[in-house]
Amino acid sequence: MALYDFKKKPALTTKEGEKEVLYPSIVYTGKIGTRELLNELAGRSTFQAGEIEGALMELVKLVGDYLGRGYHVELGDFGVFSGKIKSRMVADKKDIRSRSIYFNGVNFRASKEFRAKVSGELERSRVLKFRKSRQLPEEELQRRLLNHLDQHGFINRTTYTQITGRLKDVALADLKKFVQQGLIQSMGRGNQLHFIKTKEGNKQ
Repeated sequence: MALYDFKKKPALTTKEGEKEVLYPSIVYTGKIGTRELLNELAGRSTFQAGEIEGALMELVKLVGDYLGRGYHVELGDFGVFSGKIKSRMVADKKDIRSRSIYFNGVNFRASKEFRAKVSGELERSRVLKFRKSRQLPEEELQRRLLNHLDQHGFINRTTYTQITGRLKDVALADLKKFVQQGLIQSMGRGNQLHFIKTKEGNKQ
């Protein structure tokens, strides 16, 4: 069963003189990752999770290849994928060269069949307030951060969120502040971004 709650219509989309209105919005209960899906699919078929993962990886590469060649790609009952391109804004098309036009993402249009499969019962969420970052003194945030680093050697944003109750954007701001203070230093990029202690952090 999925949960929903009501949100206020943003002021920027509210017409002049229109009363405050609410609209229903699903309350997501979590995220299912690829590994969980592969294991469940393996349990429903005669294929091993590794075999399905290999086929999925090849399918992703194949779809990407066709999108890069300008095709629409229809993938079973999921729907149709198409590439997106982008360039700087110009007043005259003669002012831009092909080298400055590049692929910038993917569009996805779900099929009618796939949309119909998204069904089930809905229930009003009992949590009637938006999530907020847990408020902790900076000293306590530092203590939990450094204790974790002492035990594990490194930390990422997700783990910092779990041990402090801070939401994503606030957690990133905390970690950047601690980097600026010289307690930790960042390593890696993107999904591999993590933080380790500095010499100054070891003195704390």
